[in-house]
Amino acid sequence: MKRYIKTILLSAVLLVGITVSCKDSFLDRPPLGAIAETSLTNPNGVNGALIVAYRGLTGVQIGAWYTSANNWLWGGIRSDDSYKGSESLDQATEINPVERFEVLPNGPSVGNKWRALYDGIGMANIVLRLVEKTPEISAENKTRIIAEARFLRGFQHFEAKRNFGNVPYVDETIEGTDAYKALKNDQSIWPQIEADLKFAYDNLPGTQTAVGRVNKWAAGAYYGKALLYQSKFSEAKAVFDQVIANGTTSKGEKYGLVSEFKNVFRGEEENGKEIIFSIQYTVGDGTGGANSNKEGELTNPHNDGPGGCCGFYQPSQTLVNAYQVDAKGLPFLDTYKTMNVRSQESDPNNYPDRGMLDPRLDYTVGRVGVPYKDFGPAKATWIRQLANGGPWLPNKMIQWKDEIGTYYIPGGWGQTQLGKNQILMRYADLLLMDAECEVEVGSLDKALQYVNMIRTRAAGSSVVKMEDGKPVADYKVAPYSGPWTDKEAARKAVRFERFIELAQEGHRFYDLVRWGVADVVITDFLNRESKVRTSLAGAKFTKGKDEYLPIPEFVVNQSKVDGVANIKQNPGY
Repeated sequence: MKRYIKTILLSAVLLVGITVSCKDSFLDRPPLGAIAETSLTNPNGVNGALIVAYRGLTGVQIGAWYTSANNWLWGGIRSDDSYKGSESLDQATEINPVERFEVLPNGPSVGNKWRALYDGIGMANIVLRLVEKTPEISAENKTRIIAEARFLRGFQHFEAKRNFGNVPYVDETIEGTDAYKALKNDQSIWPQIEADLKFAYDNLPGTQTAVGRVNKWAAGAYYGKALLYQSKFSEAKAVFDQVIANGTTSKGEKYGLVSEFKNVFRGEEENGKEIIFSIQYTVGDGTGGANSNKEGELTNPHNDGPGGCCGFYQPSQTLVNAYQVDAKGLPFLDTYKTMNVRSQESDPNNYPDRGMLDPRLDYTVGRVGVPYKDFGPAKATWIRQLANGGPWLPNKMIQWKDEIGTYYIPGGWGQTQLGKNQILMRYADLLLMDAECEVEVGSLDKALQYVNMIRTRAAGSSVVKMEDGKPVADYKVAPYSGPWTDKEAARKAVRFERFIELAQEGHRFYDLVRWGVADVVITDFLNRESKVRTSLAGAKFTKGKDEYLPIPEFVVNQSKVDGVANIKQNPGY
């Protein structure tokens, strides 16, 4: 896919991008611009439109941050695994209300997220309209193109559903202001999401000519995920089982766990066997950074740290505490929240903490005084504002020093370019989703097997060492022993493994919501952490409201027909 982006993207944007621009509204979809539709109804035009639809995953067409599917704001900072970070006044209008659950329907970041999602949906629908008007495309290619476009449409609607709750479904037959005004959000769109993803699963090939294109197995994984979000455990399990047994990457490599945990996030593994689906990014491709990961660049350590800007998305104390283990290498499932790992903030004379820790911690979180990838020990100066963002640094997705030039181009503020792909789903995620299904409707033994596959990988991975060659901490991690016999205990262990294995990957808030525990977990988090983190003081999570974002004000207003809005606001806003 990266090669396709380099050669087609710019011309495709010129041809197609103007047809999907949201401008200042959700409903007012402009017609084709200066380029006639007939210019696009040919194989190159359709393929270019499809590339643009993939690019819609980045949200870059909106010209604003926090719009891509990586969800470090929406899935991370709204959860208990991360703080906003940075300093209190930076992005205060865009992020502070989100972190504190005070976001309003006219909030800028909320409106931009909606625009990006429905713009992406519009891009997919354009492909579906064009392909039907292009007879030169073979039947086989036509089916593949439709399946890819329907996957992208289903994916974007899935994102809209889990972020905004009550949302309208838009297919390729919806064109013109009147049609958009007639849309309603009073019915669940899960059936349509399922239909799009299932069509892709049933019709896509197992391999693709470009590695970034979705294949049958990635579509199946997302189809299963949509079923899981509806608690359709038996149906989801059947799909997950097939993907685990038979799934391959678009290159044809069998899905599996890479041997080293840290390598999952290395550029050299960005399209490897553990990656099910990702956003493809590049640098050094002659576009001046147009295809780089702009949102990821915001999460670099600050000042003289790797990247130099901007210090957002800092891990929480709660997350760091979750990596503590007992003498057997097992987590403290019930007591970890009250056992604080020491830092330069909590104990300036005795840090870093060298106690018994899961080794995944120091490849997920940066700790001052601990070697940070290949940059040497992390420094306190890398933290932008300790009181606001806390003592921990993002680590997992940050570039390594030896990746500079290939996957990262340094520069001044706003000029850095991060070219590593953004992982959206990986094999460990798939295993843990299937483990959830096994707990609910299948075999506790199978759930244990999946969790232990991940823990065994962690146990066999290398650990972070100081310059003298000694491990930084008393690292321990071990598989669970013996059979699981208690369903509730198994459920707790599977969910906890998702917390620590997938930390800082934008999943946590959505997991808490679909498990029905967001109010309990986040209220407890705010009550504890606000005693130290001034940015959280007075913040409150309201059950029945804050599980979803408000429908943007402009969407409701522009859906009015004879003064009555067809798009209704979410409860509590």
